[in-house]
Amino acid sequence: MKKLERLFAIVWKEWLQVFRDPSALLIAFVFPAIMLFLFGYGLSLDSADVKIGVVLEDDSPLARSFYNSLDASKYFNARYYSDRLQAERGLRDEIVRAIVVVPNDFSTLVERGELGAIQTLVDGGEPNLALLVENYVRAAFVKWTSLRARETGATGLSSKIDLETKTMYNPAQITRYSLLPGSIAMILAMIGTLLTCLVVAREWERGTMEATLATSVGKFEMFVGKMIPYFLLGIAAAIGSATLARRLFEIPFEGSIGAFLLSSCVFLLVATSQGVLISSTQRDQSVASQIAVLSSFLPNFLLSGVIFEIDAMPKFIQCVTYVFPARYYVVCLQTIFMTGDVWPLLLNQIGCMAIIGSVVFVAAIVKTPTRL
Repeated sequence: MKKLERLFAIVWKEWLQVFRDPSALLIAFVFPAIMLFLFGYGLSLDSADVKIGVVLEDDSPLARSFYNSLDASKYFNARYYSDRLQAERGLRDEIVRAIVVVPNDFSTLVERGELGAIQTLVDGGEPNLALLVENYVRAAFVKWTSLRARETGATGLSSKIDLETKTMYNPAQITRYSLLPGSIAMILAMIGTLLTCLVVAREWERGTMEATLATSVGKFEMFVGKMIPYFLLGIAAAIGSATLARRLFEIPFEGSIGAFLLSSCVFLLVATSQGVLISSTQRDQSVASQIAVLSSFLPNFLLSGVIFEIDAMPKFIQCVTYVFPARYYVVCLQTIFMTGDVWPLLLNQIGCMAIIGSVVFVAAIVKTPTRL
């Protein structure tokens, strides 16, 4: 009973400290809104007005019609080339990012009822852009064949092309749908780690730690009492961020609140434990905050898969990503928002986060100071 009373006393003390320090409330509530605005409006992997070269070796009306459809697309800034070598030099010099070649026998083959081929050469220096350009060309070609069918009645044109493209869960391929759920992981990593990393360090700087250690509070009570208020702030920030993403940016939310809260709670357990661990080993707030940014935000931002595809990373870096809980939390968020409650997948990711959280939790309790 006395342990519970001491725990409540520590929690109440930290709550008072939260409301006395406006910066904590700013980080918990203003910071998520700013981050969502930046991710929502300032960061997009969609490309528009991509410079492409179109080589018309076949100058027939059919080939010209296809060129006009590319030129009219909002995704392309098409440039005409009559010579393939000249277009390849433009690709080499980065004047264009891709080349679409219509061969000289294209219209002849189509008129015979045979398969007419169109070749696309893409600059692989930027793999994401290359994939987008390829998809855009395919979409433009499908749109062109459907328009030709309506205008000329040539319904057999599209049947001569073996083209199958299907996008699951995000048919429009809007990157915001995957970026914004993933940005919630970055927000909670910063809130959970940055706020709690200043807890003990602040008391060392202000000289109030001596008074706390003079009481009969144990390690577990000290740790949990200092973690709970910031854990609850993180949950409030998670709910606020999800609501803002859903209402303001109209991000689909196919899963349940229960799955979202469960995964968020486990992730915040790791983040807040890591913050207390940093705070317990550092007595300077500025040093603690820098360590929090370097050990939490930057690795989670770069290695979580939100921006950069993990499978495209070197094998060694792929192995390193398994240490960071944001890798698993991002999968949970994107699944919950765009697919739904796929529990086998979610429980696997939550279990990995729980294992990491248990290790950090124990380490934080061990390092929590109880004496000068």
